[in-house]
Amino acid sequence: MENATFTPQTTRQVLETASEAAGVDPRGAELVRMGENAMFRLAAAPIIARVGRSVPAGHKETRIASWLASHQFPAVRLAPVDREFVPVGDLVVTFWEFIEESEQPISSGELGDVLRRLHSIPEPSDLSLPFFEPMPKVESRLQNIGSSLPEDDRAFLSNRKKELGEQFADLTFELGFGPVHGDYHKGNLMRDQDSTVRVIDLEDFCWGPREWDVCVEAVRYQAMGWVSDQDYAAYTNTYGFDPLQWTGYPVIRAIRELNMTTWLTQQLGQSHAVDDEIYRRIADLQNGALPRRWTTF
Repeated sequence: MENATFTPQTTRQVLETASEAAGVDPRGAELVRMGENAMFRLAAAPIIARVGRSVPAGHKETRIASWLASHQFPAVRLAPVDREFVPVGDLVVTFWEFIEESEQPISSGELGDVLRRLHSIPEPSDLSLPFFEPMPKVESRLQNIGSSLPEDDRAFLSNRKKELGEQFADLTFELGFGPVHGDYHKGNLMRDQDSTVRVIDLEDFCWGPREWDVCVEAVRYQAMGWVSDQDYAAYTNTYGFDPLQWTGYPVIRAIRELNMTTWLTQQLGQSHAVDDEIYRRIADLQNGALPRRWTTF
């Protein structure tokens, strides 16, 4: 399905089709998030239905959830429905238990502790994790956005991906390889009503360098200014590694910024605020010295 048709209206139609196969009632479902995926909260049951753009990724995500559950690791759980994974054309709907979130914020120390525990889980014996790719969605995003993005900007982003891919291939990793989340930050953690901090959004799980996960908070701290000195120190102390002291960090930072920018390009045309942010980010990527005063979406 083309990017232009991944809208609140079309994804709701996909949800309705998948709900019949899963044995759930989609009536009154509330759209709670629209981005890489469309997230709907069902009205008839404590379930989150996730409409994704990739059938293989959705299938992998459900298998990852089962693997983490087998290790009693605190993560989102699959919903007890007839089918947790339902392909609909080129899209896929997966069904998850709704987490009633606590109002208590997740601390940076908890962020580091949960990641340290995650990185200690051995690779699953019955599930072959895909090997890590630093920028797996950049080219498809640029192709799907089509002529909505000026050709010069598309060419710049595509060339930037090639340059960074070559730099990434030369990196030496200190933490070794293992199961990594792929998009680890506070937005992908939730505290439930029992005060358990759970990992969500398992789509990018893979076998790769642990630095990829660890560097996310460093980028948010050093590049974006979204994290305080005190919180960053708590994060690195509980995990046990400071990625800012690693020589490969600048390359990971640049790759993260490119991924963040191309993720947002998928929403080009939805609002003036989003469009302004997209073009601000592209301009910033062309000047590494500029401070990143980026807005979160």
